[in-house]
Amino acid sequence: MALTQLSAKNEDFKYKQKLELIDAHCHPDFLSDEELDIANSRGVTALIVNGVDTKSNMSIMGERWRSGVFAALGVHPENALKMTDNEIDYNVNLVRANAKSVSAVGEIGLDYKFANSEKDRERQKEVFKKFVNLAIELDKPASVHSRDALDDVLDILGASAIKKAHIHFFEGNAEQAERVAKMGFMVSVPPMHSAKRMAAIEPIPISNIMAETDSPTAGMHVYDIDKSVMLIAKAKGMDFESCAVKIADNTKRFFNIGVHNLIRRI
Repeated sequence: MALTQLSAKNEDFKYKQKLELIDAHCHPDFLSDEELDIANSRGVTALIVNGVDTKSNMSIMGERWRSGVFAALGVHPENALKMTDNEIDYNVNLVRANAKSVSAVGEIGLDYKFANSEKDRERQKEVFKKFVNLAIELDKPASVHSRDALDDVLDILGASAIKKAHIHFFEGNAEQAERVAKMGFMVSVPPMHSAKRMAAIEPIPISNIMAETDSPTAGMHVYDIDKSVMLIAKAKGMDFESCAVKIADNTKRFFNIGVHNLIRRI
């Protein structure tokens, strides 16, 4: 099905032209010009695109973008298990060398679905800590992946001196969400309904929440960010527009980015 046909499914959702929608976590691998055009037409003003390995990190830095697309470079915990120390260090140095062009360090974190032994978990923790320390060194926020590992992720972040971190595609419970908020960190919500996630974010301040698509995960597109905002608005008892404004402000503050009008390749 063409993207234009897919976008027609969202005809009920109309926004004011000046309303900003910002995707706090997505991947650039399958972003087509057509998808970017649809996103622009639907009010998406900025994307944070995340690398997960050497290939995607280099692709992000090699891509020429106009305003509105911001780079986050890192090594996903699944890939951390496949890389040698030299490969990890290469990516650390790649982030360091491009520090002025990078808005965040990520995607990094822990994923115990792929860590089937204590040795694998320790390896993921080792790599995660290395990138957390890099984020501290460069004074950048960290975009953090966690699956079946959130308590360990928060322990590592809490033991560090990192100032800004966000748990993307938040899967934790209410107690863990409150722990994130008390640490001064952020959670981001994907465009997929989860009663557990909604219950978890309901009690935490709206100032600790961002929206994401994690596109192309689960068939999502960057213009599906509206659905994420709608879910947050419902959980917080807010109208869509007020929620979108607050979420955009949160995201710009977290990533230290300005206002942009178009997301497009040069």
